[in-house]
Amino acid sequence: CIDSVETWVNAFCDMLRTDREDGLWPTVVVNEYGVALGLVYSNRESCLQAVLRGKGVYWSRSRNELWEKGETSGATSELQSIRMDCDRDALRFTVRQQPPGFCHLETATCFGELGDLPTIQRWITRRAVDSQGYTFRLLNDPALLRSKLLEEAGELADAATPADAIWEAADVLYFTMVAMSRHGIDFEPVVRELRRRTGQLIRRSGDAKQKT
Repeated sequence: CIDSVETWVNAFCDMLRTDREDGLWPTVVVNEYGVALGLVYSNRESCLQAVLRGKGVYWSRSRNELWEKGETSGATSELQSIRMDCDRDALRFTVRQQPPGFCHLETATCFGELGDLPTIQRWITRRAVDSQGYTFRLLNDPALLRSKLLEEAGELADAATPADAIWEAADVLYFTMVAMSRHGIDFEPVVRELRRRTGQLIRRSGDAKQKT
């Protein structure tokens, strides 16, 4: 209920401190992978609204009012978590950012475009409309994609040097991301599944599957 949420937020904010004259808390916004998207500011009211709405809601110093990221542009931020730093004078908002990105200049971050795997995977998905490209061919030829995945995985397993392993791993990741795009998934659920497995009891023998 709203009352319990407000009680929790107030208790959380009571632990924070600031030496700023405006009483705001600097807030680093990061994506699910911990990559910094931008720097904003928060207060007690914006924190409460962020939790209630499940969105990135902050305090605008220029307008002296609440602002919700993407409310007008559509590039919303889905709130995942809020944490304070060790000095209790700054916050970190973890969000799932919608395209085209966090910055008002329509880049992924306020520090420029990202070159991380999720960004590259979104680029691969966009290539589905380019009928002239190899990525388009792979997305529309499951047999070819399967063949390339098996081929590149074998070459990675047989890599003789670190340089070879880097080259082959990049190939494996590229074809893996194409396969993910065919199923309409991004890295978030894959990372979530990997985290779920972390620290759990191993239920598989680890042996290769036997063909029959």
